[in-house]
Amino acid sequence: MKILTLNINSIRAHAESFIDVLKSGVYDTILVQELKVENAAFPHNLFDYYGYNIKVFGQKSWNGVAVFSKFSIEDVTRGLPNYADANARFIECVIDGRVRVICVYMPNGDTVQSPKFPYKLEWMRAFTDYISQYTASPEPVIVAGDFNVAIEDRDVWNPANYVGIAIAAPEARAIMREWLDAGWTDAWRALHPDTVDYTWYGYRGGDTIGKKMGLRLDYFLCNPAAMTRVKSCEIDMSPRLAEKPTDHTGLALELE
Repeated sequence: MKILTLNINSIRAHAESFIDVLKSGVYDTILVQELKVENAAFPHNLFDYYGYNIKVFGQKSWNGVAVFSKFSIEDVTRGLPNYADANARFIECVIDGRVRVICVYMPNGDTVQSPKFPYKLEWMRAFTDYISQYTASPEPVIVAGDFNVAIEDRDVWNPANYVGIAIAAPEARAIMREWLDAGWTDAWRALHPDTVDYTWYGYRGGDTIGKKMGLRLDYFLCNPAAMTRVKSCEIDMSPRLAEKPTDHTGLALELE
């Protein structure tokens, strides 16, 4: 099974480049964040031709998550079950009866002085409580998406530029480390322990990709049962290099 996670930064604005991902046939399951479209307006007509089952949890103008899979999608939950949230940031399902997948678009939080920052931490703490049920589960469970946290300074192209910014805040990083300490594995880092690379490159600043002005914000977290099945985890630059690109790369996970 080959799974891609991708923050599309508006499924309608970047529909053409997303269709290229579907047409490539490389991935049988694609987890998408930041749809920026409500459920009723989701453009199914653009994507149905390519043979994917689609489950959507959308929101007008903001947020939104979806699962595309050529396998069955069952046991779907929309919204973090233990947290009352008006924002569409969480969708959980079982793919092909084989692996449970949680696709998330975690809050950005802006700066540590912003009123959005406590919401970010509150959401992440609720998420900590929720996923604890799956940590030691014999069922393979994968959490994937845009976490809006660069967990270490080496995941930030210039750490000095991000002092006081929520994505590099010590409080947010500490919560992520709780997940790793509990038994979840950051699959890309586990397979690339000494590599510096990024999954987000902004549009401003000229050639941010060539200058390596990026952040690592996108993750696959695997519980122990899932990690035993991981064959590879690689950054896929093609969505960021498209003619009308999102500002994120893809991140690809291959399972036995």
